[in-house]
Amino acid sequence: MLPKPQITPGKIIASLIFLSLGMQLIVTSQIYFGNPALFANPLLISVRLLRGILFSFMAGAILVYPNIRIIRWLNSRFPWKNKPLKRFAAQFPVALVGGFVITPMIVMPAIWFFGLDSDAITLQNNLYYLIILNIFLMLVLEALIYSEDSAKAELAAERLQEELVKEAENRAIMEANVKIEREKAAYAHLLMEQEKQLNHQLQEEIRKRELLTNQLNESREQLNSIMSNLSGAAYRCRFDEDYSMLYVSDKINDICGYRASDFFENKTVSFNSIIHPDDREYCRDAISQALQSGQQFDLEYRLIHYNGSVVWVHENGKGIHSSDGNLIFLDGIITDISRRKEAEQAARESEQNFKELMDFLPQPVFELDMSGNVVFGNKAGYAFFGQPSGPGKLLSALDCFVKDDIPRIVESLRRSNEGLLTEPSEYTAIKHDGSLCPVLVFGTPIIKNGKIVGRRGIIVDISERKRQELNLLRAKEELERINNTLEQSVAERTRELTEANTQLLRLQKENLQSQFEVLKQQVNPHFLFNSLNVLTSLIKVDPDLAESFTERLSKVYRYVLENKEKDLVNLSTEMEFLQAYLFLLGIRFMNKIVIDIKVEQSWHDHLILPLAIQLIIENAIKHNTFSRSQPLRIRIFVDKDQRLNIVNNLNLRETRPISTGVGLDNISRRYALISDDKPVFEKTEGHFVARLPLLKPDKVSFEKPMP
Repeated sequence: MLPKPQITPGKIIASLIFLSLGMQLIVTSQIYFGNPALFANPLLISVRLLRGILFSFMAGAILVYPNIRIIRWLNSRFPWKNKPLKRFAAQFPVALVGGFVITPMIVMPAIWFFGLDSDAITLQNNLYYLIILNIFLMLVLEALIYSEDSAKAELAAERLQEELVKEAENRAIMEANVKIEREKAAYAHLLMEQEKQLNHQLQEEIRKRELLTNQLNESREQLNSIMSNLSGAAYRCRFDEDYSMLYVSDKINDICGYRASDFFENKTVSFNSIIHPDDREYCRDAISQALQSGQQFDLEYRLIHYNGSVVWVHENGKGIHSSDGNLIFLDGIITDISRRKEAEQAARESEQNFKELMDFLPQPVFELDMSGNVVFGNKAGYAFFGQPSGPGKLLSALDCFVKDDIPRIVESLRRSNEGLLTEPSEYTAIKHDGSLCPVLVFGTPIIKNGKIVGRRGIIVDISERKRQELNLLRAKEELERINNTLEQSVAERTRELTEANTQLLRLQKENLQSQFEVLKQQVNPHFLFNSLNVLTSLIKVDPDLAESFTERLSKVYRYVLENKEKDLVNLSTEMEFLQAYLFLLGIRFMNKIVIDIKVEQSWHDHLILPLAIQLIIENAIKHNTFSRSQPLRIRIFVDKDQRLNIVNNLNLRETRPISTGVGLDNISRRYALISDDKPVFEKTEGHFVARLPLLKPDKVSFEKPMP
């Protein structure tokens, strides 16, 4: 930057001194060159020169400031570059006027002061001298002012340039700022658009998250609901010493009495601590073996309940591994199986009772598979036919009968396997000692899950009946022999005939008793087979009811065994048996039979044929079809003629079973042996009516005393 130009007093005085000196040198040179004699006096020259310099200085001092103002005024009116001639034309008269004005002001006092002579030439010379001095002074001032103005112009130009540069810089900065602002605005607009998009995306994300949150909450509620409705407690735990629980559902409280939160990180109790001490090692070994083989673990063990009781549980789960194969935790579910264990125990007990009941029966009882192999037998059966030849071997039913009977047995098995009805048949059995024995075989299919899987039956030894039949045959032959013998006397023949008739009557009575025994044995197996089928189903479905069913069945069969030798029993005893028998029918037919019993207590001491009511009810079940919508209705009551009425509605089967009439006829014959009052059996339009006499104890005579 140039220094700021300025016309200072020092510059003016220096200019005046140089101008005065120069002017005086010029004037003195002119004077003395015109008059060389003056050089002889140097002092005079010096004085004159000093006086001239002083006058010049004074004159310049007087003119300098007015001239400055005049020049400045001219500079403002006539700039150098625009009006130089006008400027000079105005400046020259001013210089002349200044010379004329200043000459008297300087010369006259100087003449007076120095005592000089004042003549026209002196005044003229001084006038010229001061005019020239003023012109020179104005030129010097003009030069100074021009220099000053130039410096100011340069300074102004420099300042202008600086200002322009600065303005350019500012404009560039401003343009850059504007550009930046525009870019900022564009970027801001872009950011705003992006922000809008982000806000939209954020809103969409929030909506999706809210939707996911709702779905998660719903899923969580569903999961909690599922967890709460699960039969067991779901869990996740570490496979450490305590089985530290990371999660367990609230169902654990129902199982062991502890809350789920009690197990989290072993807060109150560890899961390992409630495992029964005898089962802890078994549980850890079973889980470890399953994890090593990469399989799920499945085990049953005991837990110690909060109240101190023992709870059986079933646990199923698997190990969860990380990507590098390390075991992270165990997932599984724990289910309370105490009731199942109790049911299994009850089933085992029921099965044991069933086996004991079967072993209690005097007749052989068997179960065959589809191939005819014996898969179950009671003690009487194995005592009759013998045990299998070796462990794991089965006894074939065909090996227990003579060869002539095998085709009929095979045909009976085939019909049974196809679900066809088979009738009891007589065969000749081979006992374990090799002896032959006539038997009557009753059988019925074994049905499981709606499928025939075998055959169950009972074998009745009819050797006694065969012997009775042989005795009758021999008696008949003997009578024929007696009738054909005419050589003996009439008395002998009469006596022999009387004895033969007596023996014949006794044999007939024994034969009737034998037929009655056979009938009782015939009825009992049918009843037993049906009851065993029901019991087999109940053992799996309801062990408690199966146990009650077994007790009633045992009571019924015990009654049959205890009263099979009796001709009559009290009605109260028969009614007690009937209640147990009706309970079994109710389980067997499930509300398909409705029995209404109205027998007053006053009739309970009267006598009745044992099993007669049961035989009549079985006869009604055998010949009629019924359902829950159309049940079999049976009424039991005592009429005014002192007869026990058993009345059932008729809805006869379309396919009627073969009826021999042995049962009802045998009841009539049995009553005929002990009383003249006979039972009545009749069929009306819609009912079948059986009227059994109720006998008073004091009007009945027995060959055998009543117990």
